[in-house]
Amino acid sequence: MDKLKLLLLNSHIPKDPLVDDNCIELLLSMDIPHLDYTKLYHNYGFDGVHNYIREYVKKNGINAILYWSYPWEFYFDVHLFEELRKEIFLAMMTGDTACFYEVRDQYYAQAMDLVIHSTDFIALFKLREIGIDSITYFGYFDPNLFPKIENLPKNIDVSFIGQITDKIGRSTYINYLLENNINVETFGLRSSRGRVSHKDKIEIFNRTKINLNFSGLAETSNLTKNYSIHKRKRQINGRTFEIAMCGGFVLCEYAYGIENLFEIGKEIDVFYDKEDLLKKIKYYLEHEEERAAIARRGYERAIKDYDAKLNVPQLIATIDERRKKKTYKPSEIYLDEEFMRNYTTYRVLLIIKFIKAGKWKFAYEELKIILKYRKLDWWQIRIFFIEEFLNPFPKIKSVLKTILERNKIRSKK
Repeated sequence: MDKLKLLLLNSHIPKDPLVDDNCIELLLSMDIPHLDYTKLYHNYGFDGVHNYIREYVKKNGINAILYWSYPWEFYFDVHLFEELRKEIFLAMMTGDTACFYEVRDQYYAQAMDLVIHSTDFIALFKLREIGIDSITYFGYFDPNLFPKIENLPKNIDVSFIGQITDKIGRSTYINYLLENNINVETFGLRSSRGRVSHKDKIEIFNRTKINLNFSGLAETSNLTKNYSIHKRKRQINGRTFEIAMCGGFVLCEYAYGIENLFEIGKEIDVFYDKEDLLKKIKYYLEHEEERAAIARRGYERAIKDYDAKLNVPQLIATIDERRKKKTYKPSEIYLDEEFMRNYTTYRVLLIIKFIKAGKWKFAYEELKIILKYRKLDWWQIRIFFIEEFLNPFPKIKSVLKTILERNKIRSKK
């Protein structure tokens, strides 16, 4: 069997010390070839980028691809991956599957040999149910980026770092704590303290007695606006790992599967509702030694099991092991109406981007896809126009918003 020649197909080369970016940086440091498909798409368009990837694979002797995209993107035709899979091994990294599994991930997964989940255990079993090999992977974190700072005083009782609004349950929990005289400090978008730098975030983790983490999903997105059931969902996210790696005590809103990653009550603790949260905060503020012991064990687990420098090579080895055992079997590809509507609607966003760049030929390629399938979500299209044309001009956007709100009031009268 030939040696692994893996291609990383993702949308950007990272520059900031973020969780996913750190993993990608490590992949690139291993001299793994990389294609930024966003730039390629902008330069070559739909037909051109599909052909470019085909030729790149052949010319460079690529025998495996790790496709790592944002979960709301629909750049590629699913059948491209099934075509490539005839000759090489294909793996896909997913994120936010609690939100996007039903609308996107399960469809692209049909053309993959392996799907790797970074936030969810549920999707693991859902894909196995439809005959697709899948594994979980949580080893993104670099202790050098999330260090434990010794001898730093614990002078913050309770803190939370992250976006407060537009996330299910967060403001409710925070307000309930404040109403019950818990001194909770919040940092991040639309929080009391505002956004903080990465350096400040690490210091806050280390200075805080009880670091909170919430597991609710985004309240809505372009793709999931009709999924009100998502308000019940909870999802594992990276904050628990970051805090533990810094040696902080983690009190996390329970999400299914977290017990497979940390031992509850020994390495972190969890809460199930606002009353349970309040009760455990009061308890751990009073029991400093027990809190410190849990934080220490959580730190040891994080360093042992979730260090990216150890786990990225293991991930590559897993891909190579499955590649060597692969026997190609054609996959029956099923693309339901909702997926096709989202896929076709995404062409509108790409048309807007190409027109703004003066690339009319590429815009026409996208238009042909729309005319072929004739399925569009006009609500998403409205959002695309706002993001592409109005968001760069906040004053104009504000004026139009005021006019629309006044018109609504008049129409009600």
